Formats: sequence, structure tokens, C-alpha cells
Amino acid sequence: MSKPKNEIAKKIMGGKLNRRQLMQTMGAAGLVATTQFIPSNVFGASGQARVLTWSGYDVIEMYPGVDPERLEFTVADDSESMLQKIRAGFQCDTAHPCNADPFRWRRADIIQPIDTSRCVHWDNLFEDSKKMPTTYFEGKHWFAPCEFGDTSIIVNTDAQPWINLEPGKESIMMLFDERLEGKVAMLDSAADSLYLIMIGMGIDVTKMENLTIADVDRLFDGPMEKLRPNIRLLSPDPTTLEESMMSGEVDAAIVWNESSWNTGYPMLSPKEGSLTWMCGFCIPKGANLDVAYDVINAAQSPECSAFMLLEYGYGHVNKVGYEAISEADKIERGLALDPMTHLQNGNFSNEAVPEVTDYIEARWAEWSAGVL
Repeated sequence: MSKPKNEIAKKIMGGKLNRRQLMQTMGAAGLVATTQFIPSNVFGASGQARVLTWSGYDVIEMYPGVDPERLEFTVADDSESMLQKIRAGFQCDTAHPCNADPFRWRRADIIQPIDTSRCVHWDNLFEDSKKMPTTYFEGKHWFAPCEFGDTSIIVNTDAQPWINLEPGKESIMMLFDERLEGKVAMLDSAADSLYLIMIGMGIDVTKMENLTIADVDRLFDGPMEKLRPNIRLLSPDPTTLEESMMSGEVDAAIVWNESSWNTGYPMLSPKEGSLTWMCGFCIPKGANLDVAYDVINAAQSPECSAFMLLEYGYGHVNKVGYEAISEADKIERGLALDPMTHLQNGNFSNEAVPEVTDYIEARWAEWSAGVL
């Protein structure tokens, strides 16, 4: 394998650092790159900013110009957990799901439209990020886009030298190979791991509206059952998956591209294509709107863009920030030099019909509970 990008690997392997601690330690070690941007100072509203987000994901550097004492993070395992938490009455000002979620959240009647006139960086966002089918509907924006990336597979080719790293040569279905028995980890998220496997099977995740309950049953009762002996670990936390790779517990993991950058393990560019995603913010009903737009404006800023690109290895929708990063830095992180082409050609999943979407989540919960 290639070496991790920093000397903090031993702490990750020993479980001594979570994602937030990792970023703080990197900063202390001088490994967090600085940017030439001047903070936007967009945080003008008073009061706490209650952000519902992914476990082990958000760090204060994603919100330039905000007093750290004002940010109040509540974490959830995945976007489905966020949905259920809000439905149960949890109050927050913003939630941090991804592009496949807003349609379902709107159907649950838990979010309100985005007022783009209050998004100060809106005109500087890549156009293809603004009107995705699952985020713009009923003539309204339900999602404020921020970062984007890919879900694919990082591999340890020292342990598994038969895996072909040449772009477009290896299949996602290599996960089913008997040589990987007990050596695969994956994100505990149907919208990531299951959808990537569906791409490997030739299912068009950009047309999920064609999927039926019978299709879902065939998927879980057939291929997903066959995959079960190869699964060693499921986790919603990317740091846990990174630890399992770096310790040698597993040799392949379905993760976001951040994990390749963090660990030094190469990420497959499968012949079927990767699963492309975009995350951002929804505003739940009952939110403090002044605070909500402060959060969104910080997260859509060029400063956040530079941080996400340089430190997470993710793309970001602010074209000013994206274009300010050097070509060499983008290449090193595996980022597209032409993000518009990446967004236009990506396998962005859309929403299945409501009853099928609910059924997928139910079958995934049942399958994942029985894996280990």
C-alpha cells in the first residue's frame, strides 16, 4: 500500500482519534493547509446554531467565521436516522443530508424551502449543483448544496494483489470474490453501499423510480445474501472503516473518497462507475432562519470550499474556492479538474417511489442487523 499522508496513522489504528480529533491534531502538526481567503464573517445572527449531521464528520473549519461556541452539533448514524430523529420531534436549525434525501424529507413534511436570496454565495455555485431532480421540485429549492464526492472501494493490494487498480478495469463485483471472505468493510448506509453494489449489478441508480418491491427482494435474497460471508464490518463512521483497513482487519472497504486521502489506500475507479453524491443542508420546520442561513452561508463559502478540497479531498460547489486550488493539489487528491463534467457524468441516485424507498431502508436494516 501507499503510506498514509501523515504520521497520525498509529493513533487512528489504535482508535485514539475520531474524525474531529484527527483534524485538530493535523492542524497542530502543521498538516492542515492554510488558504489565502479572508473569512467572510457571514455569521451575524445571535443564538446557538443547532446542526444535525453525520457521526464523525463536521469540524469547525467547515464553518469559517463562526464562533465555535455557537455551533451545537448533534450527530446521527446516517440520513435515515436524521429523518427519524426530526420526525420524532428533534429541533434543529439545519440538517446535513445528501442529494438523494430531500424528496423523501419533503414527503415527510419536515423541511421548508430554501430562500436562495438569503444564500450570499448562490451566484458563485456551480450551476449543475442547484437543480438536481431530488433537490429542486415543486418549483422550489429544498436543499442548499455544499460538498460532493464519490462512494467507491479502497483496497489493500499488498494483501490482495489480484485486484486491478487500472481505471475502468476492475468491477465493483470483486467484493463477492471468495478471496475476500471476512475481509470487506462497508458504510452502514443503503444509499451508499447498497447503491454502489446495484451499480455493479447493472442497475441504473439514476432511474430508481423504475425499481419495484419485487426487485428489492431479489436483490436482498440473492446477491446480498451471497455477499454476507465476505462482510467483516459495517459502520456509519468512516474513521472506523479507515481503522479497520489500516490495522489489516479488512482489505477492501466501501467508503467515501475522503478515506483514500486519509489512509493512503488507493480507491478503485470501477468499470461500472462510482456512486456520486452531493451533500448540503436542509432547513427543518421550526428552525431559527437567521441562524440557518448563517450556517449555510459559511458552508457554501470559498473558505469552506478550500478546506473541503485540501483537507477532505472532496469537491465543493463554490466555483471561486474550487478554482483557487492548484491543479497539482486537485490531481493529488483525485479531484476532477473539470468539476462540471464530473457532476454531469456522475451516477447520482434519485428517489424510488415512496413505498419502495421505505422498503429498501427496512430491508437494509434487517440485512445489516444480521451480518455480524
